[in-house]
Amino acid sequence: MPDAHDQRTTIHLREHIQAHDPRESDPHYHLFLAAKRRIKAAGLMKCAIAGCIYPGPMELHHDKVEYSEQGGVDLDKFNAYYGLHLADEEAFKQYIEGEGNLEILCSVHHRTRLGIHELPGPFWNALRIWRDDLPPPAEVIYE
Repeated sequence: MPDAHDQRTTIHLREHIQAHDPRESDPHYHLFLAAKRRIKAAGLMKCAIAGCIYPGPMELHHDKVEYSEQGGVDLDKFNAYYGLHLADEEAFKQYIEGEGNLEILCSVHHRTRLGIHELPGPFWNALRIWRDDLPPPAEVIYE
């Protein structure tokens, strides 16, 4: 068995973001705000990463589909993959802004070198269940 070790990997991405309304003028944005109020009222605004020690404020991450990526999603494929039965694009847009597509994360686990928007999926998924006595499985190094 190889000993524990660090290794560097360089990843360059070209992101293809579909056209979308600014968040605040999106006609479904009120659904996001309502979901956020319900989550807060239920006392659930805590980071989804077990044992997270970072303070808030907590943020809501669009988990299954990012708001800015919804225009590229094939609804039939989405329904089949997630076992849903959203009837049309309007129902899908409402789903995007609701609790079923939102995950509570602290800002560190949302938008920094240890966050879902920076770490590749396999490392992010491991971080969710990582032992507290070990350094994180990966972190982004900004150079």
